[in-house]
Amino acid sequence: MTEPSRYPESPVVLPLDEWLYEAHPVAGCSTCTEAATALQAAKKSGDANARFEAARIVRQHPHETGVSA
Repeated sequence: MTEPSRYPESPVVLPLDEWLYEAHPVAGCSTCTEAATALQAAKKSGDANARFEAARIVRQHPHETGVSA
């Protein structure tokens, strides 16, 4: 008996949402400045994981100026 085909078509690859890579650094925040620099470097190198991590840091860390993004 032959094994049935379980995947008749190639898998669907969905793109990541662009908002995952968006970041709005707060002026005067050193963490934002460092993460924005890392974000630009990741964009140039094409490293999607590093882009996501840098953008996440900008979005989620407590800003030194007391202003939330």
